[in-house]
Amino acid sequence: MKEGKMPSGFATIKRRVEGDTAVQRFPPITAILFNSVVLKMSMFLPRDKKFFDLFEVLADKAVEAADLLVDLGTNYSDLPQISEQLRMLEEDADLIVHQIIQGLYYDHTRVTEEKGDIRYFAHNLDNVIDGVEKAVVRLSFAQRQKVPEQVIEFSPIIKEASEEIRTAVHCLRDMKCEESTLEACCIRINELENEADKVNRKWLRILMTTPTEEPNELLDRLLLKEIVEILEDTMDQCEDVANILETFRLKGGI
Repeated sequence: MKEGKMPSGFATIKRRVEGDTAVQRFPPITAILFNSVVLKMSMFLPRDKKFFDLFEVLADKAVEAADLLVDLGTNYSDLPQISEQLRMLEEDADLIVHQIIQGLYYDHTRVTEEKGDIRYFAHNLDNVIDGVEKAVVRLSFAQRQKVPEQVIEFSPIIKEASEEIRTAVHCLRDMKCEESTLEACCIRINELENEADKVNRKWLRILMTTPTEEPNELLDRLLLKEIVEILEDTMDQCEDVANILETFRLKGGI
């Protein structure tokens, strides 16, 4: 074999050394292992714990939003004030998500896939708060003297799901000790999402098949249909959060 000729089946990795290009030859499998080791070296570096704090604050705000939705059942006259409180909660949640994303930019202890999981988790948890706020805004457009039955049925389901999320998020700090609790929370959230599906189907059937008595009832009914769909989508977001929590559990943490 001529000098300088690359052996067949070998990969070339080039790197700069004092301005000169050094050529190192590794078998393909060695190159793959080399890349894998470099990719996972971050696992041995101390992990930034600030994401736990931000997740917990975000989960607390999701519970606050659900509590306000439940409060409408007994304090519907406070709808304007509750709507404003939810708007402020939603803005606070957006700021927290922004902090999380900014933190990921400067976090060199996690690989890209892990950062993607964290970002996706934060956005889905924020979407739970957004969904509650959006539903209440739609309620303010309805000409009603009391809270619709649809909201009364969805509210406790969303509240319990948000509480399960909060419990699960607090488990992330110590996955080895809290893994069974996190798993139980995720299972319960999936059960609650199934309950929400049943409520959604029931009310969509009623709203779309019951004849209207007056022409202006049609607009009100369409608005209620939209609210039902928003609340159902909010529960879908809760289930998405649970699915990502399960991913964290499988990976042994974040």
